[in-house]
Amino acid sequence: MIVFNRFLLVAMIGGFFGVSLIVLYRPAMQIAATPSPDRLERPCLPVGNATAVLVVLGQSNAGNYGMGHYAASEAVDNFDPETGKCFAAIDPLLGADGKGSSFLPRLGDLLVQSGRFKRVIVVSIAVGGASISDLASVHLQRVDDLIARLRKANLTPTHILFEQGETDASLHTTEAEYLASLVALVKKLRSAGYQAPVFVASSTKCDEVHPKNRNVIRRAQAAAVNADLDIRRGPDIDMIGNEGRAYGHCHMNQIGELAQAALWAAFIRR
Repeated sequence: MIVFNRFLLVAMIGGFFGVSLIVLYRPAMQIAATPSPDRLERPCLPVGNATAVLVVLGQSNAGNYGMGHYAASEAVDNFDPETGKCFAAIDPLLGADGKGSSFLPRLGDLLVQSGRFKRVIVVSIAVGGASISDLASVHLQRVDDLIARLRKANLTPTHILFEQGETDASLHTTEAEYLASLVALVKKLRSAGYQAPVFVASSTKCDEVHPKNRNVIRRAQAAAVNADLDIRRGPDIDMIGNEGRAYGHCHMNQIGELAQAALWAAFIRR
C-alpha cells in the first residue's frame, strides 16, 4: 500500500516534478530492480469479481519498447494470444511486439497492492509504429485473433486500455480521421460482446519523429469520449517528460514506465 500511494502521488503531480519524485523513493526503485524468473505457466481460470482482465491496444509505448526488465511480484499474469495460455507476467510480454519492457506488469502490481484487485491478467497486442488507421485495418486481424483466443479461454475483458498517437502526431491525420478509426476499433470489440469501458490515453510525445500534429491528435483523443460506446478519458501520458524517456525522448526508461503504470492505475482504481 505504501508503494502504491507513492506511485499515485506521481500520477497526481505529473510533469517534470512528478517523474523526478519517483527517483526519491527507494521502494519504487527496488521493485523496478526485482530479478526476473523464467516464464512460468499458470492457470487462466478461475476468475472472479476480484480479478481484472486488462486488454491493451496501441503502439510502442503500449508494447515492449521500454528499457529494463521487470517481473511482477504480485498475482499478475500475462495472457498469450498465440497459445491461449497464461504465464506469470514478466518482460517482454507475450502478445505485443518489441523485445524490451512494458508498463503492464508494474501496473498489475500496483492494482493488487492497492487492494482494488486480488489478481490481474494483462494482454497487449500493441504494434510499434502503428498509425490509428493501421490498427483499424492492416492490424485488425490481431483483434479478431485475440477475441477468438479470449473466448476459448473463457476470459472477458474488464478494462480496455488504448494508448496510441505518436505516429499520427507526426503525420497529417485529421481529428475526424482519427476518431473514425478509433470508433471502428471500439465497435469491433463491442460487436464481440465486450462491454468493458475503453480508456483512451492522451499520448503523442515522441520527439524523434517530429510530432508536428500533436495538438490535433490530442484534441481527437479528448473528443473520443462517448457515453454510448463507453469510451472514457484515460491518463495523459504526455505528462511524462524527457526525464522518463529514453533515446529520442519517445520510449520510456524505467522511471517513465513506473510513472506510466501509476497514471493508468489512478484511472482504473476509480
